[in-house]
Amino acid sequence: MKLNKISHIIISLFIVFSYSHGKVLDLESYESIYEVSINDKYKNKTLGQTYIKQANGELLLDWFNNCESWVSNQRLYINFVNSAGVGTVSDIHYSLEENDDNSTMKFYLQVKENNQLIKRINGKASKGENVIVDISSPEKKSLSFPKNVLFPHEHLKLVVSKIDQSDESSILSNKVYEGSLPENFLEITTFISEKKEKIDSKLLSSQIKNSFRNVRMAYFENQSETPSLELTAKINSQGIVGFFQYDYPTYSLVMSLKKINLKKIKCN
Repeated sequence: MKLNKISHIIISLFIVFSYSHGKVLDLESYESIYEVSINDKYKNKTLGQTYIKQANGELLLDWFNNCESWVSNQRLYINFVNSAGVGTVSDIHYSLEENDDNSTMKFYLQVKENNQLIKRINGKASKGENVIVDISSPEKKSLSFPKNVLFPHEHLKLVVSKIDQSDESSILSNKVYEGSLPENFLEITTFISEKKEKIDSKLLSSQIKNSFRNVRMAYFENQSETPSLELTAKINSQGIVGFFQYDYPTYSLVMSLKKINLKKIKCN
């Protein structure tokens, strides 16, 4: 299993979770839990090769705006079993802090497989004439990207602004740096459907709008014409997500909202 691909899951979660305070700082932050399972309807398997047969786990996510920046801590546990009966436990931890004005960000990613460390990335980035990234681990390195490369929260604001301002479908294409590929950015093409739908109202408090739009994001690496990941999410105009589907070349995962608790943050 390619855990560098799996790590995109938790980072893309930040991209679609981090908007709710973007306009008004006195809105609630929240803690949430998602149940992870295999998408049995996905049939794109490679003939003659092993494939992911079972998957189950949980995503634990908490985040808040500290009145100066967005802070997110996420933990994803997934137990995989392939078609040969071999099991793998993936444990992914991602933390990100991005200033409200999207000028700087700090990030940390740790990936473990069967309790063995596979990847650990720590770094920061800032914007000026270009986007400057300073990686402190696994080895020190300084990188420069074009100034039109966005940070995760900045990208999300563009997406949710389309949902908030228009009922029509729309398409966006952006370069986004989020740290999972420390030496490169991702090309993300986003399609926002005009269709609106509701999720189980028992999961939501009265403060959460039960009107969600389908958003499809395709992630491209290293100028490839084939996406390494396609994400479908149900997002409302507050930036809250009720459902995810992650489509990889040979398997698909779904993450369904299990619990969400709003948290009040007061900024003077």
